[in-house]
Amino acid sequence: MNEPETVEFVLHGTVAGQTVSATKGLPFTRFLEFNEDVQKYVQGSDEKAVLRDLTVQVHESSYLLRVIIPAGLLASLISDTAKLSQSSTLADIDPHRAKVALRWQERAKMETGLSYTIRSPREAFKPLEISKDSVLQQEERIPWVSVERYLVGKITDWGGSKKPNIHLRPNNSRETLIIDATEDQIRTQRDNLVYHKAIVQVRAQQNPRTGELQDYRLVELRAYQPETSDERLQQLFERGTKAWADVPNATAWVNEQRGADDYG
Repeated sequence: MNEPETVEFVLHGTVAGQTVSATKGLPFTRFLEFNEDVQKYVQGSDEKAVLRDLTVQVHESSYLLRVIIPAGLLASLISDTAKLSQSSTLADIDPHRAKVALRWQERAKMETGLSYTIRSPREAFKPLEISKDSVLQQEERIPWVSVERYLVGKITDWGGSKKPNIHLRPNNSRETLIIDATEDQIRTQRDNLVYHKAIVQVRAQQNPRTGELQDYRLVELRAYQPETSDERLQQLFERGTKAWADVPNATAWVNEQRGADDYG
């Protein structure tokens, strides 16, 4: 039978001007703060998770709290702690754990003899140390926005029994886009457009700062017909004009979404 996974949280050094020791211990309020922080870090966003069988050890200059990690939290805790030990960015960390890490960093910078360590006895992740020299920083998450786009290119493949999609290589690009579709959308196509040029209307998610697109989903697919393309484009322009009719200044809106005031 596998033994439960444990993680050790260690408070090192001087707390409130007093060195942690086996004889003097550490100030009671800091004892409570550290234990509460450890609980919040382990729980992450799952505040209902219950910690059990905690082991406490006090050595010269350190206070150690060993925690048996609930199975449902183990994977995320290992992943988040590994990321923290490799990068200063907190954007991809559980927000509750990020707050604890930032709080420890702030305290370590205020009391330079203080540091925190998170480690795994089984080496499930590289030990993480937070001290006065740490440079953890919370980056603002940029929400991706839904957009519609019209793409022109060659269909290189389509279909799929489990996850139907269309492979499109846009004009003047070597990259092939994978566009999610439904069986009906592909089955109802009158012509086999594989290896033919097509106009593809898609919905996607766009990063307003970088313009990057992801998560393409098919809206409409039609064969590319040069003799009627001007008429079709005019229809699209008219549709776009109606869609933006309620926006007083489209350029200003796009610049605001992209953060042009901050980066321009």
